[in-house]
Amino acid sequence: MLLGRLASEPYFHWVGDGFEVDILLDGNVDAGDLEVGDSIITLPTGERYSALLITLDQISRIMDRHRQSGENLSGRYFGTPDLIVVRDKGVAAMVDVIRDIVASGHLPTWCPKIHANDQLDLLEM
Repeated sequence: MLLGRLASEPYFHWVGDGFEVDILLDGNVDAGDLEVGDSIITLPTGERYSALLITLDQISRIMDRHRQSGENLSGRYFGTPDLIVVRDKGVAAMVDVIRDIVASGHLPTWCPKIHANDQLDLLEM
């Protein structure tokens, strides 16, 4: 079940299927059109994980911008430690992806754990 939000809330909150997720929203973008979702996934044990969900189209736009600015070898690469690339935009698609990752048991290997002091475990690649 996807839960709504008030215009003043900066995140989209979802509960179900053995986890909760809060996805940070851009105040100017409808939740159905979201292409970058910085999220915190919470398991029933209280363990929390960080994930940046981003569409292929958004990555392409960022790399095009970097081509112009010269960043990242003029847009020849893009990376971030907790990156999950999604094909479809919107929070519903992002929740589906997280659901699959949690169900597969891969969450601890794909996403950094957030400790009680809000420090992240760096993943070894």
